Amino acid sequence: MDWLGALPAILTALALLTVPGLAIGLVLRLRLFDAVALAPLVTVTLISVSAVAAPFAGIGWSILPVLVLTVLVLAACFGITRFSWYPARTAGSAEHSFLRHQGPWFVAAAAAFLLIGWQVVHIIGAPENFSQTFDNNFHLNAVRYILDTGNASSLNLTSMTTADQPAYFYPAAWHGFVSLIVQLSGVPITAATSAGIIAVSAAVWPLSVLFAVRRLAKLVPAAILGAGVLVGSFSAFPILLMDFGVLYPNLLSLAMVPAALMILAGILRQLPHPDIPVVTLILLAMLTVPGVAVSHPNGVMTLFALAVPAVLSAYIRGLAGLYRSGAARTRYLFATLATAAAFTIFFVLWNVIRPPEEAAFWDRVETAPQAFGEALLNAPFGRPAAVFISVLVLLGLVYCFRRPRLLWVAGGYLLSVWLFVVAAGYPITENRMFITGVWYNDPYRLAAILPIMGAPLAILGLQLVLEPVDRWVRARVAGTAGAVSGAAPFVLGLVAILALVPLTQGASMDAAVSSARNSYAVNDDSALVSTDELELLRQLPELTEPDAVIAVNPWTGAALAYAIADRDTTYKHTLSNTSPEAAVIDNSLKDADSMPEVCDAVEATGVDYVLDFGTRQINNGTAEYPGIEDIDSDPDFQKVASVGEASLYEFVGCS
Repeated sequence: MDWLGALPAILTALALLTVPGLAIGLVLRLRLFDAVALAPLVTVTLISVSAVAAPFAGIGWSILPVLVLTVLVLAACFGITRFSWYPARTAGSAEHSFLRHQGPWFVAAAAAFLLIGWQVVHIIGAPENFSQTFDNNFHLNAVRYILDTGNASSLNLTSMTTADQPAYFYPAAWHGFVSLIVQLSGVPITAATSAGIIAVSAAVWPLSVLFAVRRLAKLVPAAILGAGVLVGSFSAFPILLMDFGVLYPNLLSLAMVPAALMILAGILRQLPHPDIPVVTLILLAMLTVPGVAVSHPNGVMTLFALAVPAVLSAYIRGLAGLYRSGAARTRYLFATLATAAAFTIFFVLWNVIRPPEEAAFWDRVETAPQAFGEALLNAPFGRPAAVFISVLVLLGLVYCFRRPRLLWVAGGYLLSVWLFVVAAGYPITENRMFITGVWYNDPYRLAAILPIMGAPLAILGLQLVLEPVDRWVRARVAGTAGAVSGAAPFVLGLVAILALVPLTQGASMDAAVSSARNSYAVNDDSALVSTDELELLRQLPELTEPDAVIAVNPWTGAALAYAIADRDTTYKHTLSNTSPEAAVIDNSLKDADSMPEVCDAVEATGVDYVLDFGTRQINNGTAEYPGIEDIDSDPDFQKVASVGEASLYEFVGCS
């Protein structure tokens, strides 16, 4: 499949993320761009909630539960807007000219989509390529499991790996989303995953950042158009999470955080240009924060952590306002108690929503001063410094320090830098566990949050530079023909785009794209499956029966027979529980002649075949499965096919 053939899947992914949420945003009377920008956040919530609710209603997973919930939410929102207290129109409705006031934002979003989309296409190479990294065993197989079981609930997905143990919560929004792409477009899981990556990276992320910046400043047209380039100029997001892990749930969750953060800041009245009434923002918080949380819990904890400076700002500014108005002491007490309650809830969540300590094993990767320098230069893990972007971020800090209402934005950025420095530059201690354990103490996950505040700051820095230029241009064309005068700011914007691309897409982005591209390349030495192994996986539908069960060592990549060939495997992920019967298969299948319990295990598991991908394992693993190793000369196994050193055997013992 080429990218033209994948276009229907990409359009399906974009429509799926946009249409349900957009309908709700328009009913809530948002301006069109804001409704489009927030649509993915609302849609992800609809997907997440409907996926959990559908099994209780006895409905199999498909677009139907999403549509039902969308209709119910639309009806509720429509009813709410009928009340007299609901604003008839959004505040600041002077933006009456769509072309002038919203058009540039759509152009910026389109520029970002083209830029980031090109980056992603270059990284993946071909639509059916997939990340050759540790976690992709789980992510690809999880989509197949949803399609097979008709259940995309976050309360059920881990039953794929828990064997005879009960399932536990796992954030399944990404997998539910990709499974819908497969159902609606008919493409393979790998191509649907690529379509989902493009939709989230090139649409959800830039729209989220642009929505955020619209709340922070009234940008000149040139800065708006330039923002479309800047949002695709950070090596740490979204590319880093496409490369490392691979962390698709984190990618989805963090892409939504900038917009969700502005919703919370608006509720706290900490936005200079909210443009959206508080009552609408409260409804939007209810419709967006759950999607961020179910996409990945550390995404919502990132959201809450970055909101801490906004809460402090609201409290301090609130007290100052009470002092100026001569308010009664009880109002001071109420403000203090409300803030204390917010921080109490935050600290409770901080201690609860985190992985177990044994899973947060990541140690530091460098010194603290080195990590601090890398954060400021947007060059994590020794990558080339993004000097131009970093200068714009610093100018964005200057912009914020000139405007007290935006000091919390600067505080959020400095907080993200501090969190990265703690994880990347300090050794494992209890204090470090408390501070960064939410993110598994993983420097890569914390590097990825730097652009959440860094991208809006860079755009504000660009505004600081271009605002006087815009005034100068307007002064020079004042009095000329109306068309010339009106077009001048947009011509300046196009010049800004053309200038920003070479200034931002240099060594830093080249290194990020190149590193990620290596993760998706399939060759003889691929980390998860080699060229020969992938070819054999693709032959399995012709070599095996549809109900066949294949014994695998998941550390060799053989477990991907489930996602790629739609054949059941004894394991779907490297980190899977083992049932007693599977343990017998793993340890003793080739001893069926001397161990009667082997045949009982074969009957219980239904194992028909063994997929032998040799001894090379992902992440230099050393897992041993002696029952299905070295079977080439064993009479209980007949070789069905081989490609290079990858072989498929039929188990003929116990007959």
